[in-house]
Amino acid sequence: MDKNEKTKNVLLIILLISLISLSIAYAVLTQYLYINSQTTVGGASGGWKVEFTSASCQAVGKASIIHDFNFDSTNLTGLEYKFIAPGDSIICNITVANHGYISAKLSSFIMQDGQLNYLGSGANQIADETLVNGKIQYSIVYAQGDARAGQVPATNDPLPAGTSRNLVLTATYPGTADLPNKDVVVSGFKTTFLYVQD
Repeated sequence: MDKNEKTKNVLLIILLISLISLSIAYAVLTQYLYINSQTTVGGASGGWKVEFTSASCQAVGKASIIHDFNFDSTNLTGLEYKFIAPGDSIICNITVANHGYISAKLSSFIMQDGQLNYLGSGANQIADETLVNGKIQYSIVYAQGDARAGQVPATNDPLPAGTSRNLVLTATYPGTADLPNKDVVVSGFKTTFLYVQD
């Protein structure tokens, strides 16, 4: 081999080694960094849980409870009672709790009076309905121990996460009212609480 060819081969080997070294150096000096993520915004059911947790009623005077509440976390239904004498009452202690992670406040509170359903017949119907119509007194107030004890629930009343508030529902047949000759059923008394995020 002549000197030129040896030099060419040496130069070619050096060039090849340089190229390989340069590739290795580039690979060593290169690093990819990745960030992959996923975000989930929890549905209201995960952190929102405003509900009834207890309800118990007692009769006062000669009144009697025919059927107590059918208990459900969002509906109290089925309460039936009978007033026998003027001055009779039913008193129910009810607890509303916020078991979620989101603070709530009362957006609206509506009490709807019941409707008459007369069980008698004939000429006494109008007289009996007149005696009873609008006479039953209903009230719902915060129970003793609450910051607003004795007051009616109002818009923006707070119910922070992890707390509860006790209410007292009272239905009374006034002591000054007369009794009908035949039973008059007053059905459909309804109270609605609407809680929203605070």
